[in-house]
Amino acid sequence: MKRLLLLIAALGLILAACGGSSSTAATVSESDVTVDDVDGLFYEVDGEFTDEQFADYLSTLIQWTAIEQRADNELDFVASDEAIDAEVDVILLETGYEGDLDTFMVEQNVSEDGLDQYATQLLIEDAVSDALIGSVVMPTLEDAQAEIDANPLEYTQVCASHILVETDEEAQAAVARLDAGEDFTVVAAEVSTDPGSGANGGSLGCSSPAGYVAEFADATMTAPIGEVTEPVESEFGFHIILVEDRTEATAEEVQTIMGDQALFDAVDQWLLDAITNADVVVDEQYGTWEIDPTPRVVPPPV
Repeated sequence: MKRLLLLIAALGLILAACGGSSSTAATVSESDVTVDDVDGLFYEVDGEFTDEQFADYLSTLIQWTAIEQRADNELDFVASDEAIDAEVDVILLETGYEGDLDTFMVEQNVSEDGLDQYATQLLIEDAVSDALIGSVVMPTLEDAQAEIDANPLEYTQVCASHILVETDEEAQAAVARLDAGEDFTVVAAEVSTDPGSGANGGSLGCSSPAGYVAEFADATMTAPIGEVTEPVESEFGFHIILVEDRTEATAEEVQTIMGDQALFDAVDQWLLDAITNADVVVDEQYGTWEIDPTPRVVPPPV
């Protein structure tokens, strides 16, 4: 589980700072978050943030501080330097930099301190997951089968191709060519109006039918494997569909998915509670702290 409630807003952005200052921008349960702390997220700064940008980055640091405080107080967890360094290596590897820290920091405009703070949040998330796993109610196989029955599209993987045309007449003409023995990929490349799949011989790859328009999704769930369907009309036109493979997840697989989601939700709630229950005071020149609908700093009115 490697997802945070809130990720560092600085990553991937080339933005400016507001000119360094050790003045306190906010306190989180009596821990100061300074203007320098916000500027310190970035590898390079030039110029000034807008009020909205500064509020966003200040929000991130407030949230991270609140999460660290709760992890320390409730879990007695403080990330070690060695663990942080190892997690940074994982981040670099997963983002394709393979240990090239300097290149990563320059290209993503994130400081080493900002990256360490992000890594710390990931380590806390893992620690929270370990702490909560024993208390999360896991679904039964019966629960999983009921979920499959209620949402069959979500738990089916379909590998399909299609030919999309505007009219039923065009669709029937394409079907006639296929019935005469022409290759599906050739006909799709020639007549399909779907620019993405048409150029690829009609292939849509393998995915859940839940992502398709309803008429198309339903057809992929019932079409005989390896047989071309009659034209299926949707809001996009007429589809001729060829399903190459269709696989339904087992109850055991869905039980695992549901269990992972239950733990994921519990961790997210723990993180959110850490943020919403923190005693946060923001200097009025930088905005106000609001909880609803999302914990954040609202910049001062213009």
